Amino acid sequence: MDQDAAAVVIEMNDDSNSSSSSEEDELILEAPLPDMVQVAPALSVTPPINMAQQAPPISMTQQAPPISMTQQAPPISMTQQAPPISMTQQAPPISMTQQTTPISMTQQAPPISMTQQQAPPISRTTPFNMAQWVSPSRVAQPHLPNLAQPHLPNLAQAALQRLAVKGGGGVERLDDSSADFKSPKKRKLQEEKDGDCDNEGQTCSICFEPWTNSGGHRIASLRCGHLFGYTCIEKWLKKAQPSGKCPQCNFKARRKDIRVIYAKLVSAVDTTERDRALKELEAEKTLRISVQKAEAQAVLQYQLAKAECERLKVQLDLMRQDCGSKQTEPVLERSFSTKDGRYALVKGLNVSQTGGSRVLAHNPLTGMLVASKPSNNQLVPGYGVLKLSTLDLHCSEYVPIHGAALRDMSFSPHDAGMLLSVGMDKTAKLTSMHSNTTVLSYKTPGPAWACAWNQDSDHYFYCGLQNGTIQMFDKRNTTGSVVDLHCPGGASYPVTSLAYVPLCRASTLSCGGLLMGTLGGCVFWEKGQAEDRFTPHAVHGLPEGACTSLSFDVVTRHCLASHRPSKSSPHSRHTLFQLLGTGGDGVPCQPLHQFIGGSSHKLLSHSRLFQRPGSEDRLMVAFGDEATNTTHIWDATTQSHLQHLPADNQPTLDVLSYASSGADHLAILTESKVFVHQWQWS
Repeated sequence: MDQDAAAVVIEMNDDSNSSSSSEEDELILEAPLPDMVQVAPALSVTPPINMAQQAPPISMTQQAPPISMTQQAPPISMTQQAPPISMTQQAPPISMTQQTTPISMTQQAPPISMTQQQAPPISRTTPFNMAQWVSPSRVAQPHLPNLAQPHLPNLAQAALQRLAVKGGGGVERLDDSSADFKSPKKRKLQEEKDGDCDNEGQTCSICFEPWTNSGGHRIASLRCGHLFGYTCIEKWLKKAQPSGKCPQCNFKARRKDIRVIYAKLVSAVDTTERDRALKELEAEKTLRISVQKAEAQAVLQYQLAKAECERLKVQLDLMRQDCGSKQTEPVLERSFSTKDGRYALVKGLNVSQTGGSRVLAHNPLTGMLVASKPSNNQLVPGYGVLKLSTLDLHCSEYVPIHGAALRDMSFSPHDAGMLLSVGMDKTAKLTSMHSNTTVLSYKTPGPAWACAWNQDSDHYFYCGLQNGTIQMFDKRNTTGSVVDLHCPGGASYPVTSLAYVPLCRASTLSCGGLLMGTLGGCVFWEKGQAEDRFTPHAVHGLPEGACTSLSFDVVTRHCLASHRPSKSSPHSRHTLFQLLGTGGDGVPCQPLHQFIGGSSHKLLSHSRLFQRPGSEDRLMVAFGDEATNTTHIWDATTQSHLQHLPADNQPTLDVLSYASSGADHLAILTESKVFVHQWQWS
């Protein structure tokens, strides 16, 4: 080797326990050696050192004795400022203290500290070939210290600086890989601290170890609900006696509060935000439904008020015309002649495909029209009502009520939307048309055929039974009827119709009561001072035969009774009469006019007495004719026949007059359809 220069190559292989692959760090240092003629003889390196085998001794020239590299060689003395370099057991350190003249390292170089950054041991797996590594192409020129320095400690310090700085040879900082040398427990705690611990619901919060489903460290809980390992929480509470607390929430706890949980895995999902969102959504839906309902009711009330205003305008115009007329004929006969107007068909609505419809009902407070019909669903048999919209004339929804045929129904004059209905299933029911649910249900001794509301009180209603009994019910009493009224003389004719007569002191019939129509005739039940006191009176002056229908007008206090054909009269008769007062033997009546119908009257159809359009004190009569399948319209004042309305070759079962959208309408019900007619002025 040249005396002016010497090369020292140190190769270190770091096989760390971390997950990163091992890297090969190279350090090639080259510096001119000082003139050592007087200090020490020149060094001569013979063959390259092979670290895989036993390192042969370095042959020195005659000026210097050979360097011994056996195991007996003492370590290199680096003075107190530099600790010895460990070369592992496979490669013993080179001793240069006795064989050569020591080089002073106290003044020329600062002490080398190896405490914080320890060099990894040299691996013996790869042989160290000096001839291969010492070449001009392998010598690294950048980042070298001043080569003019003749002292070796400066070169060692430069080597350590190159190890600490990332250079062109791919050597990384030692600080970057310090995490790989942490203990497993510290690395686990660091991972749990850096990221959200995914298995937080599976570890004990006291010892941070996973709990088990058996053994001493099985899952246990306190009264507050927090989970721990059984042995951990037991030791915790035993140590904290007598005032033990939960390690998480400081809730008071004792050893007897420990409960073992038998579960294979406990993992809770945080659904707080979802539950809060669902709760807010339900509240929003409820609020929206209430707002929509209030809006619909407001719109309906507006339309009803508008229709009422239109009707009053028409009535006012007629009154002005009557007052300004100079003709001497009576106003009644002139204004209600047959040329004033007539009914025209607007639309026919299908109610039931199989038939079975029987009765109509209209609520003037809400403008709702309902028709009875059987259920179309075979899985839910029975009878109910079909809602019909009077604004756009379409069917909306079906509401099931009774288990058998529905015979009669009526809306409450006090409670909007409350429907009273009776049927052949021996029940009387109150159903809310707003919620489509049955509010109250009463059992009757027999099938009920007729019903009526008490117009003086919103608590009472009446039901007429097939055995001729009238039952009075109170909504405040849900157990049964309050009073049972039996026909006088023990008669048991079925009650076909009921009409409530309000109290009016100024009329010919000053008392109030209940007018009952049966297949044996008509009976008036006079109401006493108490609500449950009634006195029966037979009605005299009406035709003989079975009474099938009764209709009462509250304004004029006139009545309409329909009778079937009898032996003395081959045609059905519809009698308009007025009750005069109560007597000892009965109630006399004054027949005003009798309208002759058809020769067939098998069905218990309903006839109606209603106000003529444009007038409140003039009446009209409508009834069906089974012989011709038509509906006859009569003027009760002039006793003239106005028109007959066809019903699609089906008998008329019910007729109902109502006002909607500023116009007067007449609804005619058959077994399967509803025909809506509108009054049109000529």
